[in-house]
Amino acid sequence: MSIKTVCRLWAVRVGGNQLPLVPLSNWPPDLQPRILLDNCFPVDIWIRTHSTERHAITTIQARTRETIASFVSRTAAYFHVNAAAFSMDKNTSFQSLISGKAEAVAALEDFKVRISNNVTAWSPTSTAAAKGRRLFRGHTFPAKVLQGSTMRGCPHCLRGDLKGQDNPAVSMAMRGHWLVPHVTLCLKHQHPMVTLWKESHLIERFDSAAHLALIAPNIIAGHFDEEIRDETDFDIWLDNRLEGHDEGNWLEQFPLHAACNFCLMLGTSLLRHEMSAPSSVQPEDYWGVYQMGFEVAKNGEKAIQDALMGLQTLPGGPHDGPKKIFPKMYERLAYDYVDDPDYSTFRNILRTHMCETWPLGVGDELLGEPVTERRLHSVRTAAQATGIDQRRLRKILIAKGVISETGLSYAWEIFDAQKAEEALRSATTLITAKAFAEGIGATRSQFDLLVSGGVLSPKLSSLDEVGTKAIWDPAEGVDFLESVFLGAAPLRSAQHGWEHIAKSAMRLKIGPEEIIRAIQSKRIVRIGNHADYDGYSALYVYHDEVCSILSPEPTMGQNIELFSKAVGIGQPRRMQRLISNGHTPATELENPKLKTRQRYVTREDADAFHKKFYTPRTMAQAYGRSWQAMMATLRADGISPFSPDGEDYGSLFERTLIDAKFK
Repeated sequence: MSIKTVCRLWAVRVGGNQLPLVPLSNWPPDLQPRILLDNCFPVDIWIRTHSTERHAITTIQARTRETIASFVSRTAAYFHVNAAAFSMDKNTSFQSLISGKAEAVAALEDFKVRISNNVTAWSPTSTAAAKGRRLFRGHTFPAKVLQGSTMRGCPHCLRGDLKGQDNPAVSMAMRGHWLVPHVTLCLKHQHPMVTLWKESHLIERFDSAAHLALIAPNIIAGHFDEEIRDETDFDIWLDNRLEGHDEGNWLEQFPLHAACNFCLMLGTSLLRHEMSAPSSVQPEDYWGVYQMGFEVAKNGEKAIQDALMGLQTLPGGPHDGPKKIFPKMYERLAYDYVDDPDYSTFRNILRTHMCETWPLGVGDELLGEPVTERRLHSVRTAAQATGIDQRRLRKILIAKGVISETGLSYAWEIFDAQKAEEALRSATTLITAKAFAEGIGATRSQFDLLVSGGVLSPKLSSLDEVGTKAIWDPAEGVDFLESVFLGAAPLRSAQHGWEHIAKSAMRLKIGPEEIIRAIQSKRIVRIGNHADYDGYSALYVYHDEVCSILSPEPTMGQNIELFSKAVGIGQPRRMQRLISNGHTPATELENPKLKTRQRYVTREDADAFHKKFYTPRTMAQAYGRSWQAMMATLRADGISPFSPDGEDYGSLFERTLIDAKFK
C-alpha cells in the first residue's frame, strides 16, 4: 500500500468541529488533508493547514514498561493502519522506532504523538550504542538478542490490559523486559514467559497490535496460561538490575547479558550432578539452570573454582574432553565468545582452573588455543608416555615422592611434568607395535605406512635380535605427535577443504611421510586438530595447501587467496596490497583453466615471504607458543604491525623484530 490522495467522502473532526461529508475534490484550498491510506478509517485522521501546527486527535494510554514499538503499533491500530504506514506518515520509519532512535521519536513529537518517558525508558535504543548493539535499561545487549524472531509475554498482563476495553489491538501492550531472553517469569503474576508469536520479518514482528488482535480470544480463554511457579533468586536479581537496583554481589561488576549467560553456562555444567545429558535441557526449563549457576557465581571466583573442581569428581576424565566435563560452558567460552571482552574474566577463570588441574599436552587445546608444551602429567598420560601399567606407575611415583596418596582417579592424579621427567625416563618401558600404534591414535595400517616411510622406527633393532615384541619407545610416539601438532588450529568439524592427513596423501598418491616432513619443516603450516579424535587420527591438513606444496604434478604455486589463508592472513586483499606495494614477491603466470594472466605465490615467493615476515600463526609455530600470548607481549612492548607506508596489512610483523624479541 502507498500513501496517496483519493476522491472519497470523509467525516473529519478538527478542533471539536465536525466538517460535513464532502468529496475530497470539493474541500477548500486552505485545508489540505494528509490522507494516510486507501483503507484508513474515515474519522480522526490528520489535517494539515497552512500553519505549522499539527493536531493529534487521540491519546493512547501508555502501559507500565511498554516499548516504543508497542505504543506506536497500538496508536496506528487506533487509526486502522499498520505501524509501518503510520510511521511513514510521520516522516520516520517503524524500523527506526524499533531501534529506539532519538530522531525517530522526535519526528513523532513533531506531529504531537508524544512518547512518555516511561515508554522510552523501557525501550531498547541504538542511540549511543556500538554497531550491532542496543542499550536497554543502562545495559548493553546484542541487537539480535533483543530482536529475536520469537515474541514472548505474560498472558495475565495482557488480560489485565483488556479490562474495561473493547479493542484488543489498541489495549494490549508489549513490555520491554519481555524482550530480554534471560527473563523467564512475570514477577507480578508468577507466570512463566510464553511464546505469543513467531515472525521472521522484523517490521511485522514488532507490529504487535495486529498479532495481539489475532490471539486475543485465546488469551482471554486462558489457552496461553501455564502453571505458575515461585520466583527464584535469579529472577529477582535480574529484575532488580533492570530496575536499576544492585545487591552488591560479585556478578554485578560484569555486563548484565554476559553475567546472565555465564549463569546459564555454569548451571548447565552443574546439571551433571543431576543428569547425564545437561545440554538437552529445553528452554522452558532454563529458569532452574539460571538459578543453579547464579547460586554459585554470585559468590565469586573461589566458589566457581570449587564448583569446577566438583565437576571433576563425577564420571569422566580429561581424555573425554572439556566439552563433556563442562558442557555448554567450555564450548561457549572457547569458541562462541572467544573474541568478546565481556567474557574475558569468565574465560580466565576456566583457563586458570584447567591449567592447574588438567594434564594438557601438545595436541590438546585450551579454550581454542593450541597447547604448545606440557606442564602437567596425570598418571594416565604418564603411563601412555612410558608404557608402564597405570597401577605400577602410581606406586613408582609415590615411592619417588612425585605424588602422594590422594584417592583421585588415574586420569585426575596430576603432577609437574618437568620435575618428574627424570623419574619417568628411568621408568620407561618399551612396548609392542600394537600398543605403540594405539598410543599415538593410529590404525595398524597407518602405523605401518609411517614406519615404512621412515617417520617412526623402533628403539631396538628387530624382533629377531632381541627376542621380544616390546621394541618401541612410547616417549618417541609422544615426541612425534608434538612435532606435527605444534601450533595446530583446533577444528570443531572438518569443512572447507580439510582432510585427514592419510586421505590427503592418498589423493595425491604420495606417502604420508612427505606431508609429515613438510609439516615438521614448516613448509606446510595450515594444520588442524580435530576435536572429535585423539592423536594421529585428529591430524588434519588443508588439502589445497598440501597440493600446492607437494603435488607431483607441475604446479604454478598457490593463488593469493589460498596463500593468505595458509599463513593466517584472513583478508586476501591485504596480501594483494602487500604484493602490489612491492613488499613481497609474486609471479605472474597463466591460469590453465581461464587462460588469463594472474599472480601466484610460487615456492620461491613463499620462501621470500617467510624470510621477511611473521603472522601470528607462523610465529606461534616457529616458537612453540600460543599466538595470543605472543601478541600480548608485542602489544605490551609497543611492537606494531608492519605498515611502512601507512597501509593496513593486518597482523603482519617483520621477522627481524620478532626474532630479536623472542630468541
